[in-house]
Amino acid sequence: ELKQQAVMAYLNQEGSLETIRTRFGIRTKSSLRDWIKKFQYNRTNNSVTAMPLRKQVRIMGRKTTFEERIEIVEYVTVGGHSYSQAAEHFNVSYQQARSWVLKAEQNGYPALKDRRGRTKPREEMTELERLKLENRQLRTKLKEQGVLEKFVKKFQELQNKE
Repeated sequence: ELKQQAVMAYLNQEGSLETIRTRFGIRTKSSLRDWIKKFQYNRTNNSVTAMPLRKQVRIMGRKTTFEERIEIVEYVTVGGHSYSQAAEHFNVSYQQARSWVLKAEQNGYPALKDRRGRTKPREEMTELERLKLENRQLRTKLKEQGVLEKFVKKFQELQNKE
């Protein structure tokens, strides 16, 4: 109600921003200025309500296919929609939609493929890459054997106690 009175006083030219600010005990002129803008924007219902500047779309990430990502990118680029609209329409996060559009613009649609956790086929690997992969596999195997040996030792200790 205070907001509405202050805005109406300003619109009725009862004083400057500064005088109305002091008369109604408002901290800053910018607050009053913002209320006036919102009032003029919402003139149809004559209310000065707090409006979020941007609709918050909180969506947890979900798995998408390569084709879905292409569709989202085209929705934004060809359709002229915003990232927020795309996020809401396709039920993905704003960040996902934005990153896919940027990736596609920079490196084309193949950049939208999810390559996490995948290795190249052995035929495409260089000698160094093959050796690194083999080394990593051997280390993993050794670690698994060590865990298995510790388990067997502990199991035998428990059986001997009984």
